[in-house]
Amino acid sequence: MQSVVDDKITAQLAGSPVFIHSLKAFLSTGLIGRIVITYRDEQQLIKIQSLIATHLPTPTPISFVAGGESRQDSVLAALKTCEGHVGLVHIHDGARPLVSGEAIQKVRAKAAETGAAILAGRSADTVKIAKTDSSSVATSPDRGLVWTAETPQVFRTAIVLKAYHKVAGLQRKVTDDSSAVEFVGQDVSLVENPSVNLKLTRPADFVLAEAILKTR
Repeated sequence: MQSVVDDKITAQLAGSPVFIHSLKAFLSTGLIGRIVITYRDEQQLIKIQSLIATHLPTPTPISFVAGGESRQDSVLAALKTCEGHVGLVHIHDGARPLVSGEAIQKVRAKAAETGAAILAGRSADTVKIAKTDSSSVATSPDRGLVWTAETPQVFRTAIVLKAYHKVAGLQRKVTDDSSAVEFVGQDVSLVENPSVNLKLTRPADFVLAEAILKTR
């Protein structure tokens, strides 16, 4: 992505910075009492704060926390500011600007019921599991059982804090928040996303995301 934009989180998309689209979606639900944003470095922090002041005047408290070397480290840094919180925490990737208020409310409602829920999509493709020592196929799981994890992922705060402290203590690597929560034995509910929730990964994703936003 660096060949197109210096920072995909603060890059412009359909008239607003990428991360602002997500913040507006969360705030539109009326359910968010506090926001915690992790940042890469001081330069990014200054830019994020400036963009929020310009695009999103809001009385909702916003905290800023220095991120870590990995997504996992950054999430834990943010969660540590939530120690003692009783309720639900929503964890969302800044690179998913298409999340809708409807989807947020849907996954939150399930998490309130079960303690842990993630937004996800049913796989439209057949998935192949490769052999550990080569790129040849080891197995082909039933596509009807395959889901792709998205964000937000919503948990009771005590549950996800316990999970992240556990995996950090064991130096176990996880690629999403539900993987940490599953590791401590908590069931995680899958909530099918009713709308497109593209993650900006390749330059072409910006073109697609902008086209989708213009239809809403």
